[in-house]
Amino acid sequence: MDFGKWVSFSLVIIFIYILWQIKQILLLVFTAVVAALILNIIVKKLVDFGLKRGYAVLSSILLLFCVITFFILIIIPSFLEQFQELYNLVPLGIQKLILEVDQFKYNLSSEWANSLPDLEQILLDLQPLLNDLLKRGFIVITGVFGALLSGLLLLALTLMILVDPIPYKDGFIRLFPYFYRSRINDILLRIKIELEEWLADTFIKVISVFILTFLTLLIFNVPLVSAQAFLAACLAFIPYIGSITSVVSPMAISFLYSDWKSWAILIVYLGIYHSIDKIIIPKLRRNRVILIPANVIIGQIIFANFLGVLGLFLAFPLIIITQILIKEILIKDIFDSWKLTEEIKTLNNEELEIINEELKVINEE
Repeated sequence: MDFGKWVSFSLVIIFIYILWQIKQILLLVFTAVVAALILNIIVKKLVDFGLKRGYAVLSSILLLFCVITFFILIIIPSFLEQFQELYNLVPLGIQKLILEVDQFKYNLSSEWANSLPDLEQILLDLQPLLNDLLKRGFIVITGVFGALLSGLLLLALTLMILVDPIPYKDGFIRLFPYFYRSRINDILLRIKIELEEWLADTFIKVISVFILTFLTLLIFNVPLVSAQAFLAACLAFIPYIGSITSVVSPMAISFLYSDWKSWAILIVYLGIYHSIDKIIIPKLRRNRVILIPANVIIGQIIFANFLGVLGLFLAFPLIIITQILIKEILIKDIFDSWKLTEEIKTLNNEELEIINEELKVINEE
C-alpha cells in the first residue's frame, strides 16, 4: 500500500471515530429527518389535493403543533394516572405469576423441577439490561443539551428540513467527490422511498394495534384499557421485540383477577399481530418494506447496545439505511468493481497474447 492509500485509509478511520463521538447528535438529526418525512407525506397529500407546497407545509406545521398541544393538554394528563396504576399493578401480577410457577414446580418431581428455569432469577438478570437500555436512551435525550432543549432542537431541525430540504441534501452530497455525487443522489432517493414505505406500513400497524388491543382488553374487561392500548401502539414501532413486550402488561394485570384470561389474552395478541402482518398490511400495502427477520433482530441488538432505547425504536429505519448502503456502495460500487477490473485485466492480457502471437508470425514471414 503506497503513501496515498495509507493517508486515505487513515482519514476514513478518523472520520469514523468522529462520527462515533457525536453519535447522540447524529441520532437526534436522524430522528428529525424521520419526523420531517412523516410531515412530508402529509404535505404530498395536500399538494395532490391542489394546495400549493408553501401552504401545504404551513398546514402540516399547524397540524403538528395542534397534535403536540393536544397531547400535552389532554392525552398526557389523563394517561399519567393510568400509567401510575399500571406501574403498580404489573409487578403484582408478575409476582403472582412467579408464585404460581413455584407452586407448579413444587408439585413436580425434583428432577423435572430442577430442569425448569427459575423465572425470578431470569427477571433479576433482565433488570440490569433494561436499566442500561433506559440509561443510554436518557443519555441520548438529556445528555446533549437537556431534555427541554433537545426537544426544541428536534422540533427546530424537523421544521427546517421540512420547509426547505434541498440545501441540506445538496450540502450532504457535496461531501463526496464530484464523480460520485450523482450516484449518492440516487442512493439518497432510494433511501427516502424506502423510509416513506416503512412509515406508511408502521402507521397502519400502530393504528391497527391500538384499535384491536383496545377492543380486546375491553371485551376481556381488563383494567386500564386506554393506557395499555397506547403502550402497545408505541411498542409496535419495535418489530418482534415490541410485540412480545406489549403482551406482558395485560397478561400480568389479568393474572391478578383470572388465570384463564391471561392465557386467552396471550393467544388473542398473537392472533392480532399475525393478522396485521399477514393480512391487514399486505391488503392495504403492495410495496411494503420486507426485511429478513434475522437481520432485523441482529440490527435491533446492535443499535440497542450502542444507542440505547431510542436505538431500539429507530432500529428498523436504521437497518433499512444500513442495508441499502451496504448493497449499493460496498457490494455494487466496491466489490463488483474489483471483479470488473480483474476481468478487464484478464481481457487485456489475452489481447496482448494474441498481438504477440501475430507479431511472431509476421517476424517469421
